[in-house]
Amino acid sequence: MDTRSKSSRKWRTLLAAAAVLAVTLVNFLLFPAIGIQAEKQFEELKTQEGVEVGFMQELIEGSYVLYYELAGGGDTFGPGVQEGIKGWQADFEGYRNRVDYYAMTVSEHTTNTSRNLSVLLGAGETDTSLLENLKSHYQCWFLFRYGGEGEFSIDQVWSENGLEDELVKTALQAKRTGDIAGAEGGYVQEDAWYSGFAPKDFQVVFGIPDTVNMASQKALRDNYEREVLSYMVSGDSALFLGSLTALALAAVLLNSNKIWKGTIAFQRRGRQYMMEPAIFGFVCTCSLKTQFTELNVEYGVLTGNENLFQILGVGTFAQVYGLLEIGLLLVLLYAMWYLSLYYLRPVFTLGPKKYIRQYSLVYLAATKGISWLQRKWNCLKDELAHVDFSRRTMKLIRRIVILNFLVLAVLSFFWFFGIFALVVYSVVLFFILKRQYDRVERDYRSLMEATAHIAQGELQYEDTSDWGMFEPFKQELAKIRSGFSKAVEEEVKSQRMKTELITNVSHDLKTPLTAITTYVELLKDPNLTPEQRAAYVEILDKKARRLKILVEDLFEVSKAASDTIKLDLMEVDVVNLLKQVWAEHEARFSQMGLLVKWTLPKEKVIRMLDNQKTYRIFENLFGNIEKYAMPGSRVYVEVRMLAGSRPVAAGTPERKAENPAVSAPERKAENVAAGTPSDGENAPVAVWENSGVEIVIKNMSAQELHVSGEEITKRFVRGDSSRSTEGSGLGLAIAKSFTKAQKGEFQVTVDGDLFKVMIRWR
Repeated sequence: MDTRSKSSRKWRTLLAAAAVLAVTLVNFLLFPAIGIQAEKQFEELKTQEGVEVGFMQELIEGSYVLYYELAGGGDTFGPGVQEGIKGWQADFEGYRNRVDYYAMTVSEHTTNTSRNLSVLLGAGETDTSLLENLKSHYQCWFLFRYGGEGEFSIDQVWSENGLEDELVKTALQAKRTGDIAGAEGGYVQEDAWYSGFAPKDFQVVFGIPDTVNMASQKALRDNYEREVLSYMVSGDSALFLGSLTALALAAVLLNSNKIWKGTIAFQRRGRQYMMEPAIFGFVCTCSLKTQFTELNVEYGVLTGNENLFQILGVGTFAQVYGLLEIGLLLVLLYAMWYLSLYYLRPVFTLGPKKYIRQYSLVYLAATKGISWLQRKWNCLKDELAHVDFSRRTMKLIRRIVILNFLVLAVLSFFWFFGIFALVVYSVVLFFILKRQYDRVERDYRSLMEATAHIAQGELQYEDTSDWGMFEPFKQELAKIRSGFSKAVEEEVKSQRMKTELITNVSHDLKTPLTAITTYVELLKDPNLTPEQRAAYVEILDKKARRLKILVEDLFEVSKAASDTIKLDLMEVDVVNLLKQVWAEHEARFSQMGLLVKWTLPKEKVIRMLDNQKTYRIFENLFGNIEKYAMPGSRVYVEVRMLAGSRPVAAGTPERKAENPAVSAPERKAENVAAGTPSDGENAPVAVWENSGVEIVIKNMSAQELHVSGEEITKRFVRGDSSRSTEGSGLGLAIAKSFTKAQKGEFQVTVDGDLFKVMIRWR
């Protein structure tokens, strides 16, 4: 908000306050004139008609009390009358000092006044001066007569307001009402005491002073309403409506963009949701017309129809206090009217719909409440549709029971009409349950259809629809389908491997056996020369050893497959054992021109392993290199400790295995570059005991590899598909089995012609 808008708002606020005060002042200036005119109107409408039946009935009961006392009281009447009259005596005590009476039986009389009311008992002429004297003290008098049989009548009735007929009528009505109540036994413990007790040959005259108000509440209320009506017709209503109109015009002028150069914004500022207070203030102000007139009436009583300046100058404290009180009420009334119009004005610019959205707190609360209820209802429906029986559902059941209890509790407040609401609730509940049942039935059919497909062997079938409360079964069926697929795949692989085993074993066994058989037949020839016989024997020996190795490999593989490998664990220096195996193959490596690049730790690496099985692992790996490595290439052997390992003890230096393919100076430089101990290093080294170790051997294959690293470790799988080498295809499978038997990891990676083996013991 810029400076211009702030200044405009400040001036408009000051002018609005001035308008409210000005209208209030005009009301005060006009109130006295309205009051004078209203009094004239009221005199024409004023009345005191009406006598309260209850008042007359109290006097009739009082006549019974007076008769009871004059007739001897408890000595004359029985216990029932004594108990029954006690209540009437207590009620009549309040009237003994408010009204005057003279009561008389045949032999006794009583009175509570010195005025001569007894003159009203005579049947003849009464002194006029005495009557005038009585009239100056009383507003009315009347005589109750009870005959010899207790019959009731009213006589000698007079009223200064001409209410004689009203008094007679009210007295007879009060007597009939009392008779009925007495006949019903509503006053005392014993039945019908009232009907058995009645004054006889008794008369009492009552004189009602001016200080006693006999008028009924309806008459008093009618007089007040006539007074209010007098003010309304005397200009009070015109003043009220004119004041509201003047303030409405001021609100329009003070909030006009044309007058204030477009500096008035109709958007809601901050968090002011003022629609409901504005509507309440508008309706409340319009409905306070009668209360405004009552203020005017009170103001007229306080000021005595004096004008405002007289009261401020010479008025009493009560007048000034009343003036300030009424002034404050008028200021609040007109301020509420102006603020209501101020906050209702945007409806003409924004429109009712947009105005309600921006200014209504009820709309905001209802929107958020409906949104919250909708979220809770959707959550409940989702929970009902996706009941998970694998966990406790007591919480859901408890929520449903509580919700149903709350609905029934609310309906019970409507009593009879709650039955119709209960019918509607039952119908709605029926359709909700039916819809839920249909959904469960549909989801159940989906479940049965999926299981039927799996039972028929259609393992690739998959239903992506939502199964509701059976959704957990979809996951379990997916696991079953995956397990079946895996089992079938493994079975197919197993059958294929069996077929390959038979084929490969037949081929690998048949080749040396055929050679042995052939050369045995040749040795049977007696014409063989000694040189030929020796050559044949050497070939037979070679084929026999080949057959022996193949049989031993098959035996080792069968033991690994049946998990019957027995381990003889001991402390094994992995690095030293690796170099021992390499030493046996060093000559062959030199012939092939293979250059070994070592990366070894300076410390000993001690692991609890089976020495023979570990030796066989390294033997198969180096043998595999001899068979398939590219001549003249490099072989990389690396031993490294895994993270978290550390040396724990001192050890003796180990001599590095040498590569005979290079000269001593070249070997020394090569070993130093590779990070291994060189000749002449005699310093003690630390020992790694049972530490994590990783062995990596890499070489280049002589032939192109068309198998994966995982596949090549399986049985009877060779690097050359032609099977022209002497390998059995079991070397890597045996190495992998022995590694796993010693709780290690064996992994082969093929990257083009690069063949990499990784062995890891953690």
